[in-house]
Amino acid sequence: MMRLLHVVAACGLLGLAGVAQGAEVGLTLGGDQFLAGQHSAVATAVSHDAFAAGADVALSADVAGDAHLAGFHVDVDAGVLGDLYALGFTLDIAAPVGGDATAAGNGIVLAAPVTGNVRLAGSNVTLNAPVGGSALVAAQTMALGSTIGGDFSFYGETLTFGPEARVDGVLTIRAPRAITVPASVAPEDRVRFEAMAAPDYVAEAGRTAGTVMERFWPVFWMVLGWWLVLLVIGAGLIAMLPAQVEALRVVSQRRPFRNMGLGILALACVLGLVPVFIISIFGILLVPLVLGAVAVACSLAYLLGAFLIGGRIAEAFTPVDTNLKRLGVLALALIAASLIGSLPVVGWLVTLGIVVFGMGTAAVVLMVRWTARDAARLSPSRTKDATA
Repeated sequence: MMRLLHVVAACGLLGLAGVAQGAEVGLTLGGDQFLAGQHSAVATAVSHDAFAAGADVALSADVAGDAHLAGFHVDVDAGVLGDLYALGFTLDIAAPVGGDATAAGNGIVLAAPVTGNVRLAGSNVTLNAPVGGSALVAAQTMALGSTIGGDFSFYGETLTFGPEARVDGVLTIRAPRAITVPASVAPEDRVRFEAMAAPDYVAEAGRTAGTVMERFWPVFWMVLGWWLVLLVIGAGLIAMLPAQVEALRVVSQRRPFRNMGLGILALACVLGLVPVFIISIFGILLVPLVLGAVAVACSLAYLLGAFLIGGRIAEAFTPVDTNLKRLGVLALALIAASLIGSLPVVGWLVTLGIVVFGMGTAAVVLMVRWTARDAARLSPSRTKDATA
């Protein structure tokens, strides 16, 4: 069944182009024919393999090799000398297949002979054409109205037989309830039945909940430990570097988009250290240290960003003028950031924004200090004294 994915791989780029243009696009290369679009029709004979994807896919010309088809509605009205691979919501196979036929969909109708083996997976499957090899079918309901030359294995709930149905090999049925097989289909000694018990949903739910909890607690303690480490580090910075913390607070309240932009550049520079060290023979030895430094920088930026954003929100309601209040703001900000970061889809974006904002604010403060020192060195009086 993995071969069905080749349809997507082969037609992916053409499919994007077809959807964007609203028309069929195609390519012929080495005897292979590639088609994609809203309506894709293989209308000229293919000397090798055919690949088609779209909402409505039709094979109306013979294929000398294999056919790979994917769409909402798939119709096979021309012969395939090789193997057929089809994926869609409704599949109608009305032309002979010289090799094997593999198909998956909601409704599948196989109304043309298949020389090789057949593998079908769907909700409703109808097999009304002879199969030269064996057949493997997984379906909720299936109707068999033709001959299967080899073994036949069925997985599902309901299996009915038409007057022309016959299985020349071993018939194996796996279903919740016994299914009567007429003697004209297969004699009793060639019929195998295996009961599939209905799942115990309550027990399965209990086992699933237990597995989730077993995985939850290690993650919980790891996150809690990381939160406590950040809280301790933040408390130390608040107590030991009050001037620097105040400078960061002042900068964070002005020109936030500038801080975000500089934060993106700073984060790119920090992450860019990894490939820079990798391209050097001696630098490869230092990659673990670089990765550790990147992790520390991002963690500190996350700590700083959460504290500054939380402080700005808190100051809108009450003055944050003592170290104890700052510590409380830090704790609440880290909790809120962790909870928001656990949300699906948007959580990682919020976390990235916090890291970028914290890193950008720190970059502004550092640049202000560096530029002030450079300005002092380049002042006219100092330059004149240095040249005297």
